[in-house]
Amino acid sequence: MHQMDLTGDILNHSLDLSMEFGENWLMDIDGRLATKFPDLDRLQLEKCNTVCKEVNKAANRFVFDNPMLHVGSEIQFVDTGLFEQFMLKKYNWISKKNLQHLYSQSCYYALK
Repeated sequence: MHQMDLTGDILNHSLDLSMEFGENWLMDIDGRLATKFPDLDRLQLEKCNTVCKEVNKAANRFVFDNPMLHVGSEIQFVDTGLFEQFMLKKYNWISKKNLQHLYSQSCYYALK
């Protein structure tokens, strides 16, 4: 069996799995990822899991570290453009869909 490269598609699928709520919330993605990409070996699956944890942590930290503004009864978080710029500088493979999900999930966690 040949080793698959960790493409943006694989990493974005991994990231999407890592942000699931419900029964898979905060669960390792290895098993679900192996179902979708059976050619990935154990080390690649672990690498995807590690990268996703790192990405989620970086996104959460960025939103948390940038002050929320209280405008009347509304809370405004850091501008999405600044968030996307920060994330893409470090992780240029993240899809627009996953950036939006990361941002909204990070805002949700910042309120907790």
